[in-house]
Amino acid sequence: MKIFLEGTWHLKFVSYLLIFLPITMATGPFLPDLFLSIIGCYFIFVTFKYGLFNYYKNLFVYIFFLFYFYLLIRGLLSDYPYESLIKYNGPIFYFRYLFFILGLQYLLKENQILLKYFTYSLLIVIIFVSSDGYFQWVTGYNFFGFQSPSIRVTGVFNSEEILGHFLAHISPLLIALLTFLYGINKKQIFFYLLILMFVEIMIFISNDRAAFLKIFQFTFLLVILSSHFKLFRLISFIISTVIIIFLINLAPDSAERFQHTVSDVSGTTIPYMPWAPSHETHFAIAFDMFFQNPIFGQGPQLFKTLCLITPEYLSGCTSHPHNYYVQTLGEMGIIGFLFIFIFFIYIFVRLFKHFIALWLTKSKKNILPDYYLFLVSFVFILLWPLIPHQSFYNNWLNVMIFTTLGFYHFFTQKIKS
Repeated sequence: MKIFLEGTWHLKFVSYLLIFLPITMATGPFLPDLFLSIIGCYFIFVTFKYGLFNYYKNLFVYIFFLFYFYLLIRGLLSDYPYESLIKYNGPIFYFRYLFFILGLQYLLKENQILLKYFTYSLLIVIIFVSSDGYFQWVTGYNFFGFQSPSIRVTGVFNSEEILGHFLAHISPLLIALLTFLYGINKKQIFFYLLILMFVEIMIFISNDRAAFLKIFQFTFLLVILSSHFKLFRLISFIISTVIIIFLINLAPDSAERFQHTVSDVSGTTIPYMPWAPSHETHFAIAFDMFFQNPIFGQGPQLFKTLCLITPEYLSGCTSHPHNYYVQTLGEMGIIGFLFIFIFFIYIFVRLFKHFIALWLTKSKKNILPDYYLFLVSFVFILLWPLIPHQSFYNNWLNVMIFTTLGFYHFFTQKIKS
């Protein structure tokens, strides 16, 4: 087995950036976005140096380019092109995510051992960040002396209430990679699920409702779709639930947040939807923007700008409407919406075919390997429409999302070849 990374100095350097990418995710948005951008730029460089144009010959790349071209044109033709494309999270540079995905694919092909090192890095950062959160929950301070500014556990993120989001977005990827690398037997499944329990309890303690819903959805899909994890995951989730119920009674903050969640979801227009009444105000503003230009929308990233300058919107203003589909409808119209929605339907169909093959036809043709199933399932969860989201252009969150999409793309191409 190879121990050290191989290749030219620049290949080794960029490979190490990928290895340390999970660690940078716990530092805030700057470093992970920088590492992602360097990896993307590197792939552009090697594309022309080595003629790697075959990497671009697949449907995913074609659709991504088409989406970016539409985003760019719509921003340029909007009433506020600077605010739309540059001012906030810079949608004009959205293309970097595609080159990062292709760069990740290239790096993993060139250095076989890189996948294992990346997985170790991911494992270390998840265990450390979770342990740090538990420490802050018990003592009031994390390992670095940070104290949460609210009832939510923030851990290494100090004043930013994003600990749950962080863990929910990278732990399914870890489980998928561990399953691919080390296979499946009872001991390994026990280890994987122990990590997942450790994380999901921490997510609950962090009081992040959307993040906990994502982990719950991941658990649900594992139970009904996995070939080997069904019973083990069901038992582990029951154990986690018992621990969580105990924590609700033990920790006043968690109990208060839980009661607030029940109050919120029962007070929505359609009762028990996984969002708060305040989110519905944001949705209403986005839909009003959509109806003003239903085909093309107002322009990418313009929700905040138009919200602040429109008097009737001011009472419900925020930086984004907290849902990818609603945001895209308001900002990019039906055309932009269809790109995301069709991808969601494609992922749903893959999972549905797997479900039919697993439970009814017993055909191996449409059965997805567990490691790949976990990735497809989490992409499905990321695109699930009935859940609050961050901004579609959030740099920090997109690093985690497109890292998962990068591995999804890598294994998709690997399975096809």
